[in-house]
Amino acid sequence: METTISATHLGKTARTATNAMFFLCGISFASWASRIPDMKELLQLSDAALGTVLFAMPIGSLTALPIAGVLIHKFGSRNITFISTLFYFIALPLLGMAKSSIALAIALFFFGFGSDMLNIAMNVQAVGVEKILNRSIMSSFHAVFSVGFMIGAALGGFIAKQGITPFQHLVAIGSLDLMIALITYRFLLQQDHKSAEDQPLFAIPDKSLIILGIICFCGMLCEGAMADWSVLYYKQVLNNPNGYTTAGFTAFSVLMVVGRVFGDKILQNLGLQKTLLTNCLLVFLGMSIAIFIQHPVSVVIGFGITGLGLSTIVPLIYSQAGHSKTMAAGVALAAISTLGIAGFLIGPVMIGYLSEFFSLKIALMSLIILGLLGSYLTTKIPVQE
Repeated sequence: METTISATHLGKTARTATNAMFFLCGISFASWASRIPDMKELLQLSDAALGTVLFAMPIGSLTALPIAGVLIHKFGSRNITFISTLFYFIALPLLGMAKSSIALAIALFFFGFGSDMLNIAMNVQAVGVEKILNRSIMSSFHAVFSVGFMIGAALGGFIAKQGITPFQHLVAIGSLDLMIALITYRFLLQQDHKSAEDQPLFAIPDKSLIILGIICFCGMLCEGAMADWSVLYYKQVLNNPNGYTTAGFTAFSVLMVVGRVFGDKILQNLGLQKTLLTNCLLVFLGMSIAIFIQHPVSVVIGFGITGLGLSTIVPLIYSQAGHSKTMAAGVALAAISTLGIAGFLIGPVMIGYLSEFFSLKIALMSLIILGLLGSYLTTKIPVQE
């Protein structure tokens, strides 16, 4: 009995600490995303040039992927979680002080590298907490990420209107990151979850993981596109430079939080396949409204529905990967992230160039297609509900 109480207390404490890291990750990414229009204007970048510069962040992420799983397997996710925040502490001020596209690209590379290391490490922590508490709560962790993302988006829009420079803004966020990491480190799980089976460090993902990885690719491409381009699109539709240009982005973030708060309960009722199918159809519906009804209110509603659709795609897939019976948790998550981050790699550049040669409206139509593709792929998942 005492052992059970002790394990439950450990799980709850680690859950709080892991939630703090998810919050840190969300507010940091949204803080940067909210200042993209300012950096675009400051450096006088075209849509295509901006897309090329944004390419540096997912390159940093992909650079981290081959080593993230191995480092976590060797040194533990707790240590890698803390080390990853040091990249945030350094990279965020560098983003704000960039005076050229090259300097911005270098800062984005290190920001992306740290982001992916943190993403995998904190999700391995989340899998361990799920195991200790013996229930699915991955969606709730990602809900906290979305809370941080929402706060960062709303706060970023407000701060920008006050005339605070990107450098001042991002220095403050980087300092907050380091403070949170120092406080929570001792409460994270020291030992990562391992199944009863002897999982290999290197293995070929099974069919289920491959399909889930492709769906993750679609979802993360959409998330990346929304983070990088939604503010600019809403600004064009609003046609009012003095208006609250992050309204659509904020709606996206709010509905993503709502979806993730209830995501674990929905999963219990519908099962993995039906939940993912519903998510993908909502992405299709939301982006269709935002693209084909070009009115500020419609765009806000459409972006909100899109956020609701995307809300549980990544957490559900990450949870499935983390509990893989054929690969170690960190390595399985890295494998899934390889396909997912590829969405971030292709998405911003693709949207930028399509926007340059056609229009941002046409470029964002690609997200409608991805919603349909994801819907089809969910019917091919070889899992038992």
